[in-house]
Amino acid sequence: MAADRTDQNHTASPIRAVILDYGDVISQPPDPASITAMAAMFNLPEDRFRDHYSALRHAYDRGDLHAHEYWAGIARAAGVELRASQVERLRETDVAMWSRLNPSILRWVEQLQSAGMKTAVLSNMHDDMVQHLRKDAAWAAKFDCLTLSSAIRIAKPDAGIFRHCLECLNVTPIEALFVDDREDNVRAAQALGIRGIVASSPTELREQLDAIGFTPLPE
Repeated sequence: MAADRTDQNHTASPIRAVILDYGDVISQPPDPASITAMAAMFNLPEDRFRDHYSALRHAYDRGDLHAHEYWAGIARAAGVELRASQVERLRETDVAMWSRLNPSILRWVEQLQSAGMKTAVLSNMHDDMVQHLRKDAAWAAKFDCLTLSSAIRIAKPDAGIFRHCLECLNVTPIEALFVDDREDNVRAAQALGIRGIVASSPTELREQLDAIGFTPLPE
């Protein structure tokens, strides 16, 4: 079954670059305690907060909304008003929630780089998180390319974000492998000729890569 979720086209062409999504691939899933804390600030049950959190997220990640506009939009939907200090706390909590990393994936990236492959991060990411990566994440500087949606005002699954990343890496689509936890994003990459894998954990990624004979494998 795992191989069914992997693009099997162009298997004879060598992969020269590996492109990784950030959320739920490089980073661990959101911390439940952070979701609980943010939901409480809006006086919402967690499931309703998640719905509001997601509703404007694409526009926020694409850079169409500033952080204050995004959180104010959630507040309006929830029927509450936020103090400026609460907005700042929400911004800080949101960044911290997405800053827990998968060490095994970062070690795998180092193996890829040692093997001579180019590496990139391609992620839908709002500006607060972009600034955090650029200022405080030493691991991010090791990638050949950071393609982050709010920085270029294009977000997955728009084909433009994939083309931007390929140009940055200076590789053709069939020379690239893209890993994401969302099927629609992988399908968008595959439509351009990029090989794609849907995986939301290091174990799942290892199984998918092993199915196509790719090495090195993550731990």
